[in-house]
Amino acid sequence: MPILIALEFFSGLAQGWIIPLLGQISKAYDVPIGATSWVLAVGLLSSAVSVPLLSVMGDRFGHRKLLIVSVVLAAAGSILIALGSNFALVLAGAAIQGPVAAFLPLAMALLKTHRAHSANKDVGLIVGTLTFGVAAGSILGGFAMDAIGQLHLVQLIPAVALTAFIPLVALVVPKSNPDSARSVDWLGAALLGVALVGIMYGLSEAPHKGLLSLSTLIPLLVGIAALLAFLKVERLAKDPLVDIPAMRSARLTSPLIIGFLVAVTMFGNQSPPVLFLTASPETLGYGNGLGASGVGVVVAISSATLTLGAFLSFALSRTLGRTRALVISCLLSAAAMLCMAFVPSSTVLFTVWLAASGIGTGVVLGVLPGMVIERSSESAAASVAGVYNTARTIGGSLAGAFVASITTLLVVSSNGDQNSAAPSFEAFQTIWVTFAAVNILAAVVSALTARKTNGVHN
Repeated sequence: MPILIALEFFSGLAQGWIIPLLGQISKAYDVPIGATSWVLAVGLLSSAVSVPLLSVMGDRFGHRKLLIVSVVLAAAGSILIALGSNFALVLAGAAIQGPVAAFLPLAMALLKTHRAHSANKDVGLIVGTLTFGVAAGSILGGFAMDAIGQLHLVQLIPAVALTAFIPLVALVVPKSNPDSARSVDWLGAALLGVALVGIMYGLSEAPHKGLLSLSTLIPLLVGIAALLAFLKVERLAKDPLVDIPAMRSARLTSPLIIGFLVAVTMFGNQSPPVLFLTASPETLGYGNGLGASGVGVVVAISSATLTLGAFLSFALSRTLGRTRALVISCLLSAAAMLCMAFVPSSTVLFTVWLAASGIGTGVVLGVLPGMVIERSSESAAASVAGVYNTARTIGGSLAGAFVASITTLLVVSSNGDQNSAAPSFEAFQTIWVTFAAVNILAAVVSALTARKTNGVHN
């Protein structure tokens, strides 16, 4: 479906566009550069909460209808990011834009309905197009900023593009057959939202206030209690937001765990390279001192290799087997993260490490959705795809909170001005070593899964 491919491209464009602009956002709203990581973290949290609900509602009311709702929300959030008069409004816009992540599971469900014979291959194409959009957004956003020089105007460009898709989706995308007997688990959605917000807020407060402070403990405890209540409600719900027994019977546990772990690196490592590349080596002792367009080129190369990995995933999984492809790809990403942390890097070498990580992550992202859509039933395709994407966005949102906390806690400053503080090099090492360990764990989970299935590549 060309319209779905085009929509995923512009979804990626909007997500990648803001990455090279983080430094400009810091200057425009007079906030520390490390604090801009919260723009991405808030967006990921919003996605984690909204995607499962929108996906289930797609199964209940129709996938096209909920795709239109998602596009409207994403466009509205993008407009608020562009026109917001203060940093709080930018964060609010990022939260409203969160349903942009629902485009993929709803598109996966539409493919399952209308192109079941080729859904597995088509999903890989759409994922590749999404990552290509991120690459294009990363480079075009930086060049647009250097050419136009007005942050608000530059940020309006992807907002206008998303807005144009509202009537296109309504007119071109075919309807699916909604399951009118399916109920919506509103209580489960509310509990999941409270759980994620509480846990993320508690984690964000811990580095500043201490793990045992009330401002850390209270939201953490509330979040954990809500999560436990959510799991109990899901077991009793007629149509749960997350059907855990069904996930197990469909052998979806391992794809969900691997997707969660790899998303920690993919989403969590969006802002650190930008902060590192824009840092002045004369002032901070590290970095490359690049401008917005230079950062855009490097990030675009990284995103392009992510796209390459996604496009190659189908062929690699057939040649090597899914398990070997997953293990090798995860280990490649881990090695790249360790190189970023410990190997002295020029701009060229740093780009090589990012590219290697991108290829590894891209292969994983191309393999996993096919496994998920292949094992799901048509009646619950969007719900299952939504759970997979939710696992990814939860991993990304937690990683975003971790990165934002580390880059605002471990800082250096040349003149004592709080707003001139920048992350220390130790902050980047902490982040990249953690992400390397997470990728190694994902490789282990992939290998153990194959062992449990008696060597069958799942």
